[in-house]
Amino acid sequence: MHSTLLQLRQQFPAPIDLAKLGQQLRKEHSSQEAIWLLQQLDMYWDALRLQAFRDPLPLWYEAQALQMGSRWPLAERRAQKMQQRFPTGLLVEIGAGIGGDSLELARLHQLRSCEKDDLRLQCLTHNLQSFPQVDVREGDGLTHLGGAASLYADPARRNAHGRQWHNLDPDPSQLWKLGLPSCLKLSPGLDESTLPPDCDIDYVSHQGVCKEAVVWLPGSGQVSAWLYQDGHWLTSPRRQPPPVGRLEPSMWIHEPDPAAIRAQAWEPQGGWRVDESLALLASPPGLTSDWAQSFEVLEIGDSDLKSLVKLQVKYDFQPLEIKKRGFDVEPEVLRKKLPKGKSGGPGVIWLTRLEGRHRALICRRLDHR
Repeated sequence: MHSTLLQLRQQFPAPIDLAKLGQQLRKEHSSQEAIWLLQQLDMYWDALRLQAFRDPLPLWYEAQALQMGSRWPLAERRAQKMQQRFPTGLLVEIGAGIGGDSLELARLHQLRSCEKDDLRLQCLTHNLQSFPQVDVREGDGLTHLGGAASLYADPARRNAHGRQWHNLDPDPSQLWKLGLPSCLKLSPGLDESTLPPDCDIDYVSHQGVCKEAVVWLPGSGQVSAWLYQDGHWLTSPRRQPPPVGRLEPSMWIHEPDPAAIRAQAWEPQGGWRVDESLALLASPPGLTSDWAQSFEVLEIGDSDLKSLVKLQVKYDFQPLEIKKRGFDVEPEVLRKKLPKGKSGGPGVIWLTRLEGRHRALICRRLDHR
């Protein structure tokens, strides 16, 4: 079966009509085998799109673990940083899933990977075949800590409601009580006040999304943003907020990467806030940053519907992009209420707050990134 799966993935490296392929597979395989092959092929395409693994071709997948697991550039960075912080001894991985982190950790660490879900454990065992030195164990990793010098965990949600510690398995607060040097991958929406004092936090962005907050113990209270871009990592530390300043037409505004916003890195440096409640920054023309999407401000207007209609008629943007920050509106609902442009070229209506007031910024996107 595995050799058939490899042949299918090599033959179909991009998505095709699975219904037709299923008909062919059922001529040579049972229905159950054909379903497994189709599911694994479909998840392989997802793994490629998500950059989920360094080498996704030979691996087995489970749908939820694939979607929620680490992306390999993030897992690689974390494994390298763990080697720097925890250079010797046994690293115990709790909740290994299908091996998104395990495969990178195994390259650099003496590793014990633990998983209690039967299906994920089957995938994990298969996926780690090329690293026979890894000690793969079934069950709760908290029961397999003997000899551990450090631990890593990616706690799973027990349900879909909220991010409280009691909804995570294992509970991060229980892990920290163990007193072991540790690395935990958590949601970037965490409440920092719930974390141990003096831990370090990395907010990590990939494919335009802040994917995770990585919490390190012991630490020194450092908070940083990390951005994966074109095969390289950028990092920026937490800074004091810049002052609030005035925004005028011809200036540029900058929307920082989500990780920079979470970490309060205030990129690009040299900009100022347009409102004290927002991370949207303004600057003179010409200031660029790999950390931000930037826009030239053409006009500043009122944000009521009548004014927005007039502005769209004036600029005739097509396509029209609608963005918001600190503004209670659904862009796609608003789009239906505005006239459709014809010949004004691409443009952006930013709905945001300027010095405490709701305003509309008429902009053009800048392509320095």
